[in-house]
Amino acid sequence: MPLRVIFLCGPPGGGKSTLAALLTRDVFRRPPHYIRLYPSAPNGEPALHLAPATDLQGMASFQQTAYTPERVFEILPEVLRNVRRQQRYATVLIEADADPCLRHAFPYDHRVFVMSAPDDVYRVFRRPAEASAALKEVMEDTSAFASEIFGLFEDAGWGDEEGVHHRKRVRTEDGVEEQLEVSEQQVRRFLLSPLGAEIASRIQLQPEYHGMVESDVVLINTAIGPCTASVEECVRRIEVLMGRIRSQTRRDNALYCCDPLSPDDPRRNALFQRLRGLLVEPP
Repeated sequence: MPLRVIFLCGPPGGGKSTLAALLTRDVFRRPPHYIRLYPSAPNGEPALHLAPATDLQGMASFQQTAYTPERVFEILPEVLRNVRRQQRYATVLIEADADPCLRHAFPYDHRVFVMSAPDDVYRVFRRPAEASAALKEVMEDTSAFASEIFGLFEDAGWGDEEGVHHRKRVRTEDGVEEQLEVSEQQVRRFLLSPLGAEIASRIQLQPEYHGMVESDVVLINTAIGPCTASVEECVRRIEVLMGRIRSQTRRDNALYCCDPLSPDDPRRNALFQRLRGLLVEPP
């Protein structure tokens, strides 16, 4: 098999490094190579050398690599080629914070999203008014593209008599352009499509939490953060959101809310059973 690349992401301070150490100790058959990505300082040059595995016990190798959004599509494959030169068949754990440019920088084999227990539901989710405004903006900016490429809207639906009005002379940073106003019926039809489900899910979430939409496993780490009613409400809303994505895209994802360091917690045991089934390498 080639390199198996696992993307471990989430907001800072959620326990990603702790989970990486637990995966190394309790899940993987062979020591993984561990890469920590962090944004480069202005005009900073990313380091691409593979460092000895001295920072995290049990890792085959460990390195910290700086990136810029403009060069991440070059940097990440180069780092992985360096690993491949050392070991042809290996598992690579990539840890990073919730930077949107990293989510599609590489076709990761599996994704795990880790977050601390939230002290407020609206730390994770947008408020209704914010989500509604964001959805309207997305629809107005991408509706013509969606119709042209994905066929999500019928051509006849774009007449003004159907509730779509041309707003000419909309001032933007690039000058003046034409935009469209989209009817509520067309918004509902869009949201029932697989692409609509993906977009709507991201619109409901604060930007730092968009990564959970495409993750195979989402962990709410109760060892970090307060265990309040906000956590229960957040779990309920994430489960609804992930269930909607699952039904529309047939993606097999799962949410776990537990302390990964508590071996007596049955939810923790269920989490690691799922991770073993998902991440363990063939013999």
